[in-house]
Amino acid sequence: MVRDDEDVPWTRQLLMVLGVLVAVALVIGGVVSVVALGAAKVSGIGAAGPSATSRPSLYMPSGEPTTSPEAFPAPENDESGSASPSPSESPTETPTAKARPISLQAFPQHASANERVNLTGVYQGGEGSRLQVQRFEGGAWVDFPVSASVTGGSFTTYIYTGHTGLNRFRVLDQASGKKSNPVKVTIG
Repeated sequence: MVRDDEDVPWTRQLLMVLGVLVAVALVIGGVVSVVALGAAKVSGIGAAGPSATSRPSLYMPSGEPTTSPEAFPAPENDESGSASPSPSESPTETPTAKARPISLQAFPQHASANERVNLTGVYQGGEGSRLQVQRFEGGAWVDFPVSASVTGGSFTTYIYTGHTGLNRFRVLDQASGKKSNPVKVTIG
């Protein structure tokens, strides 16, 4: 009959401890590998490579235009009311060729009444200028009670309005008379 640990040789004890350590390492390694495989599946790592029927993951355009510029009609009037140039005029004289010094964007373009609408833009050469936000009302541009300062060549501000429907906004540098492009925001 074997009594406690006195009769078991030390080499046998060592082999038992090593066996337990190997078993624990296999269990931990299995758990870690299952978690890693699950994470790879969720992130898409290790997915099958592109085949002849799959779409490429990165599309590089050819650089060729898909539509000729003649397919788009020329605008009849711009915001200032001046007529568009005739086809015989040089393309460098068109309003689209002239870059406006003040560029304006609005986000979101569809908002609920009294929801915040962000106005951001770039003003080339207008460092330190104060820009007045204006809204188009009743056929004229009217000052909106918001302004923005140009810092680092860009500006940002926001508005709230309960005026439902289509609204047009722009910014004006009253010192120089320069105007931004108008942006459309639908409130409703």
